[in-house]
Amino acid sequence: MEHTITIIISICCTAISGMILFFLQRYFKQKQKQEEKAEARREKKDMLMLKSLKAIGELTVANAIAVKNGKCNGEMHKAMEDFEEVDKELNSFLIQSTVAKK
Repeated sequence: MEHTITIIISICCTAISGMILFFLQRYFKQKQKQEEKAEARREKKDMLMLKSLKAIGELTVANAIAVKNGKCNGEMHKAMEDFEEVDKELNSFLIQSTVAKK
């Protein structure tokens, strides 16, 4: 009789431990997925910010050349188009990120 009670208690403890480990593993997997999504958003935001800075730099150089030469040339138009494209992409990303957080 004592052996039976000991075996039943051991089985219950093992089952409880197994359930606790299962739920902990599930929790950590969900947490890891959330962190990976957040990291992907941060990487995309950083990439868009760098593209934006590059477009601003190109626009600044084109503007300096236009002022120096006293006329607007193709460089200015290209730089403006690049800047507008990156600006739209960045705004779209920021709006999506804001909506996703809610």
